[in-house]
Amino acid sequence: MRAQKRCEQPSFWKSFGSVLRTARVIFRMNWRNIPAFVCDQILITLQPFVALYFSARILDVLAAGESRETVIGWVVAAVACNYGIYLLEKLAVFGNSVEGVVLYWQLYQEMSRVMMRADYEELEKPDIGLAKERIERSTRMFWYGPWEVPGVLMAVAKGLTITIASLLLSWPVFVPAPGETVPWGTVLMLAFILISALYSIRTENRLYRMKEGSLEELAVEMRRLRFLYRYAAENRGAKDIRLYRQQGLIRSLMREISARTEKLTGERARLHAKSNGVRGALSQAVVCLAYLAVGARALAGYFSVGSIVQCAGAVTQLAEGIRSLVYSLQHIRMQGPHCQEYLDFIGEGQAAGKYRTMQSGECTVDREGDWELVFENVSFRYPGSQEWALQNLNLRLKKGRHYALVGRNGSGKTTFVKLLCRLYDPTQGRILLNGRDIRAYRLEEYYRLFAVVFQDFQLFALPLGENVAASARYDEAAVRRCLEQAGLSDWVANLPGGVGQPLYSVEKDGVNVSGGEAQKIAIARALYKDAPFVVLDEPTAALDPIAEAEIYEGFRAMVQGKGALYISHRLSSCRFCDVIAVFEGGRLVQKGSHEELLSQQEGEYARLWQAQAQWYE
Repeated sequence: MRAQKRCEQPSFWKSFGSVLRTARVIFRMNWRNIPAFVCDQILITLQPFVALYFSARILDVLAAGESRETVIGWVVAAVACNYGIYLLEKLAVFGNSVEGVVLYWQLYQEMSRVMMRADYEELEKPDIGLAKERIERSTRMFWYGPWEVPGVLMAVAKGLTITIASLLLSWPVFVPAPGETVPWGTVLMLAFILISALYSIRTENRLYRMKEGSLEELAVEMRRLRFLYRYAAENRGAKDIRLYRQQGLIRSLMREISARTEKLTGERARLHAKSNGVRGALSQAVVCLAYLAVGARALAGYFSVGSIVQCAGAVTQLAEGIRSLVYSLQHIRMQGPHCQEYLDFIGEGQAAGKYRTMQSGECTVDREGDWELVFENVSFRYPGSQEWALQNLNLRLKKGRHYALVGRNGSGKTTFVKLLCRLYDPTQGRILLNGRDIRAYRLEEYYRLFAVVFQDFQLFALPLGENVAASARYDEAAVRRCLEQAGLSDWVANLPGGVGQPLYSVEKDGVNVSGGEAQKIAIARALYKDAPFVVLDEPTAALDPIAEAEIYEGFRAMVQGKGALYISHRLSSCRFCDVIAVFEGGRLVQKGSHEELLSQQEGEYARLWQAQAQWYE
């Protein structure tokens, strides 16, 4: 049902408005972009008409026996005009190529800006990711969307330039000659031009419906094919491919996907070839009629030698100009809906502010003074879910104290951290900082309170120092100190580039890092931020129990005087914490020190401890 709706073609004026608004966004990004593209196309299109006009004038003065000075004057004027247009066109080409590359990345950056500024809740919904994928997919597969707006405007400029220049130079052909009642040659030419235009509209409509109808299905096949290509090319799948002899399976899947893709695109390709053939035949008919009409009038003495050349050449271009203009206007109708999707995505369209951003308060945050965070009857469920992830949670966190969150998978520990860092707001209840609802504080200032290492942390394919500092500018001594505290001093000493060493093989001299090394780099990044409250959400899962215990023990000394929160399935790593909070089924079921909780032999903590006891013997 959704695919059928997407095939409905909007009105021309609605699409035209979307294309113009997209052009305005592009102009705001880089005002030279569209003028460079359009001027380039106009100058390219004008060149043959300028040559045609001056050729006709030179032939006329030669046939009329004009003086050598007159002939030379026309020749010089022709050379000067052609050379001037050539130079201007090359200048426009330079701007065209440079601005085209810039535009490509600027449009992507605008989408990335939306993704980075949108509320975290929006990113965990499928809507924003699917919308971004649709925009990129339309461009990759069918060249639809904002990236094509300069090309669309170039096509309009080309069609208008050819049509207007052709009409200006061939106008005498369309004016009845003295004594001529009905200019049948002209009438037939116009009829064929009209037929060609109507046929172009009809076939372009069919092509558009076929493209839109297959867009979703093709997208699925292309996603599968890209996955297989990545799997076959990257190191992650190399061992399994060889040990399990998966080569045959992968090739078979690729062939199946290619066959289905070919079937989906074959009918469209055949229609495209057929329409090109029919349009070519109609254009040739117009050319033949043009020569007959001009020749007949030349024999009757109505045209000079130069006029014959000018009119015949111009009329043969008129059909192409009208066909190109019709195609470009039809292309606007095709591009309009996809441009509108982009405008809506970046908040410039009808759905302004489509993706919600977290509301920021006005109060400032005191990082240096004493503070405490209080969860007051907090309950939370994820958008679209009826299940409570947390229920009736009451917990107090104070500066300078260390806390551990323990519990089985799905008990609500990571959800607690997301609420603490205000990636989500509570469904019920409230979270207070120094007695004031955290929603009253400036969002950026509140974020600065926390240095968090999540389970799914990410590193950049950038130099090590930039990964630790999360910035291109950093204090090298501080970076080295944090790496040493995270247990990476020996590893860094063996890197060829030290803290300037690029990570991962995106660059030729990049080094790949193991899971344990990556986790220690993430911990060093948290240390470098020097935030008042540090959160480790199971960042050491790739480490062995001894290495994890060493990291946590060392971390305890590093963050003295700060608030700290640890989440780990290995309970031995949390024994040093001041308070251990035990979660079960989204509820806080126990709270106390390690000794206090272990003395409650029927409690959840004691059961978890006994299950892991063999690890600690």
